[in-house]
Amino acid sequence: MTGGASATEARPDAATVDALYDIVADSGSRSLAVIGLVKNAGKTTVVNALMANCPHLFGLTSLGLDGERTDHLTGLAKPRISPPPGTLVATTQGSLDRSRYAMDVLEVLPFLTPLGRVVIGRAGAAGHVEVSGPTTLAELRATIERLQAHGAEQVLVDGAINRIGSASPRVSDGVVVASGGMVGDTLGDVLETTAATLDMLLLPAVSDETRAQLAPFLAQGARALSFNDRGEVTPLALESVVGEGVTVAREVERLNTHTLFIGGALTQEFVDDFTRVLPPRRELRVVVRDATVLVLPAASVRRFLKRGLALEVLAPLRVLAVTANPFRLPQPYQPKIFFDALAGAVGDRVPVFDVVNGRASLPGAPIQRGLFPTERG
Repeated sequence: MTGGASATEARPDAATVDALYDIVADSGSRSLAVIGLVKNAGKTTVVNALMANCPHLFGLTSLGLDGERTDHLTGLAKPRISPPPGTLVATTQGSLDRSRYAMDVLEVLPFLTPLGRVVIGRAGAAGHVEVSGPTTLAELRATIERLQAHGAEQVLVDGAINRIGSASPRVSDGVVVASGGMVGDTLGDVLETTAATLDMLLLPAVSDETRAQLAPFLAQGARALSFNDRGEVTPLALESVVGEGVTVAREVERLNTHTLFIGGALTQEFVDDFTRVLPPRRELRVVVRDATVLVLPAASVRRFLKRGLALEVLAPLRVLAVTANPFRLPQPYQPKIFFDALAGAVGDRVPVFDVVNGRASLPGAPIQRGLFPTERG
């Protein structure tokens, strides 16, 4: 966003949005999660910009509800989603009623939420809609499939870092991460948090050999497995590792574990207890399903890795881009300074876009300045 403009005043730069969507289209992604690292990171601006500027039939949904209409911290009106006519929208009946939004209902899904059933409809006249959706990944996957069955060429899943499940490879085959000036108290905090989040989301995939070793146990629903350096496998007798960090660390030592597979969520409590008991400089590889099962701050994942422990995933996430929003209170960052700093922190890992101020940084290329005609600030 520009200068002191609020989220509701942002006007996207069409050429930059097209460049972002070219990356999405080239990826072959049919369901794209747009994840905001914090409120007012510009996530809704990106979603609106894609729908308004790209000539595709979009579907739109969410995992749960993304908070209140007015940010209780800033007092600012949060930007509303404005689907163009024809967009396929999956939201709850309660959200439709609260939005006073009229659409041509095509299907009522059997998923119950605190805001009623999920309904799929076709957007009519211009207007604003509150988008909420099912509350489980299985239901979200089914909702995306129904949107596609009704003709959606690309489904956008509105999400947030505290509902990162929407980025799971089980439901989305591409991710765009929205970062902004509100991510941290200082510019340094913003850059560190964004970089640490990318480290977490871009965790490397396991080798084919490890995948083959795990396959028969995954088919049986294994929760925790220990592999020693000879490849011998020992299932840990745990229904869940939640609250069992000390126990698992002791088993790792007893079994001389080389690779530890965790089938469920990895929480802050588990990581704290596990690393406290595990001897320093202990070499260990930990494998999880995908990055969305890491229910802890990205900074904690970075500290885990700095201990020399390896962390790998069975299903890597496809992060296609990061978007930059210089907005913050009480004073927004100067757009050029903010963008250049964020692009530098991201480096060549993924492209970075400011869809409002017309700026892009592509891996292996210098930051593009002035190539988009409406560059501001």
